[in-house]
Amino acid sequence: MTANVANNIIKIGVIAGTPVDTQMGVDFILKKGFEAIGCPTAANPEEQNLLQFLNPDTLTKKVLRIIQDFENHDIFRTMIYCNSLSAAIDIGYIRNTQTRSLVITPLDIYRNLAARYKKIALWAANGQCLSAIEHIFYEQNPSIDIIGISMLPIVKAIEEDQSAASIIDQYDLVSLCVERFAPNSLILGCTHLPYLQSELSKKISIPIIDPTEEMLKILVLDS
Repeated sequence: MTANVANNIIKIGVIAGTPVDTQMGVDFILKKGFEAIGCPTAANPEEQNLLQFLNPDTLTKKVLRIIQDFENHDIFRTMIYCNSLSAAIDIGYIRNTQTRSLVITPLDIYRNLAARYKKIALWAANGQCLSAIEHIFYEQNPSIDIIGISMLPIVKAIEEDQSAASIIDQYDLVSLCVERFAPNSLILGCTHLPYLQSELSKKISIPIIDPTEEMLKILVLDS
């Protein structure tokens, strides 16, 4: 991909749950040569978790306001760079309320992944997100085997800037549903978790799936 499409610099708005994972999304896009601006919906994982479980309508309206603010700054492509946020909000309402922007979430990508694998390990931030992603996989591939784990304590450890190696060792992540379950792939169903990907790849040989690359392709190529 190139940073200039049809002689126009592509600008992408990034929405995620906290300042940390929002910045992760912005950094990812900047490294690919595009412009990005980010806006979180909460100050920390605990606040985001409560919003997702207790106030999803408020959260949906907050995301919509952020997208509309992006549009006021001539940004019409939005990446919702957060799996659990995507699972909590009413994305249909957002897309039907405003039609000017292309809005992509990780959940859009999983529908294309389901048929590729027979047995997956799925890591998510919380149970709500885990359930939403599982539903997509089972809907697309009813015979798939899934072992799923929600990982909010690990998200907190990443937010605290603990090293990837120490987090993997502390929570025994390699044996947890990877060695014991022997999946065909590991799905990183939380956009904090690519923080661990480089270190994990040294320890496991199965594919580690991060949907962010595919989200960016859609945002860039679907003009």
